[in-house]
Amino acid sequence: MRRHHRFAALALPAALAALAALGALAATAPPLALSARAASTDAGAAATPVWVPDGVEVHGSAGPGDPPRLETGRAYRDGLAKGESKYYAVRLDAASTAYLSVFAVPRPGSRVSFIDGVSLRLLSSGGALCDAYDARFGADDATAPVGGAVRRVAGADGPCHGAGTYLLVVERDSAGTSSGDVWPLDIRFMNEPGVAGAGASGAAAGGGAGSPEGFVSSPPPTVTTAPRPLSGAVAMDAAARVPGTGVYTDRLAPGVTHYFRVPVDWGQSLSVTAAFGAAHVTRAGGFTGGGVSVTVYDPARGYAGGDAASYTGTSAAVTAQTPPVRYANRWSQDPRVNGSPVAGWYYVQVGVHPQVASYTSGTVPVTLRVAVSGAPQAGPRYVSALTGTGFGVTGVAVPGAGPSGTARPRLRALGYAALGAGTVLVAGIGAWVLRARRVPG
Repeated sequence: MRRHHRFAALALPAALAALAALGALAATAPPLALSARAASTDAGAAATPVWVPDGVEVHGSAGPGDPPRLETGRAYRDGLAKGESKYYAVRLDAASTAYLSVFAVPRPGSRVSFIDGVSLRLLSSGGALCDAYDARFGADDATAPVGGAVRRVAGADGPCHGAGTYLLVVERDSAGTSSGDVWPLDIRFMNEPGVAGAGASGAAAGGGAGSPEGFVSSPPPTVTTAPRPLSGAVAMDAAARVPGTGVYTDRLAPGVTHYFRVPVDWGQSLSVTAAFGAAHVTRAGGFTGGGVSVTVYDPARGYAGGDAASYTGTSAAVTAQTPPVRYANRWSQDPRVNGSPVAGWYYVQVGVHPQVASYTSGTVPVTLRVAVSGAPQAGPRYVSALTGTGFGVTGVAVPGAGPSGTARPRLRALGYAALGAGTVLVAGIGAWVLRARRVPG
């Protein structure tokens, strides 16, 4: 099946028409050892720290004939040229739920269109579509990591339920005016063990009695603890560990994306409010629709929620929330629900649009109010241990990380010169709205 992004339940042309009807023109859009610091390509130029994929090098094939095989629990890196599609093979059993995530990391300053991005498809051995996900930047020159995950759910009906060789297809979608540089890819294959009992057929299997259909975001919980400084990382695998509910402060330069990770157990929900403070304004009248954003990804790097807001250099606040984590969420047809199907480390992505640099200098202060709500509940009865899978919150170690779950000490540094201003396309309704979508197939 094809699942929807919560902000774009329509196909792209219909979504564009809906935006036009609202009178909006508009703005706005993990698993390895990466850049934790930046170097500059030009002497004296400000550097933009970036995520540098550092997994096992792999070269996807141009067609389905002879694709390389990905192994579960491994991180891979590849590159994707403009207009290119690449194929990878995975061997799946009949009992596990498989997750394949792909993130593209364009060079800062690359010219991208709001419709640019990557499309992911998971196909059965017979060519049936098992799942698909489209990730978009959502605004001109909103250069930042863009991606998500597709999955084969254990117990699903139809041609995708059995054991066999499946194909992951990654396609780059680019406008004619976009830069032609190759985008580095971060690729991850994760397997969640099968469960015993009712969960295998779609009924609730622990982790809450049923799925919260019709989930509606409520006002975020009030968090009033004393703020603590916490520097985010520029890559998911190096994401700063957030112990749980609390208030944390950070600073982001325009064009920089920071990652944090929060443990969320069965039955619990996550709420993150990012308050972006005033920057040093160098030009009056600056405005970026979708200039600041917060996105949450599940433990397999699948989209779980997010939002964005306009920014003028003064202040703005954005909230992202998830429903309670329940095993049965994976069968939900509500796009706001099916991104929270498993307990584990949830990733929080916080970003500032590169265009903000055209009317500010320095960094933007950010205050994160993180709330993990609800008492932990018993999870499903897995047929094998979660150890080493990247799922669960007890003693979990992020795949590709050290035994404590922290990022491996081997880091690479890569920097680029400061970014130029981007062109805003959508204002006032939140940005990166079209960044990703799932539609029925």
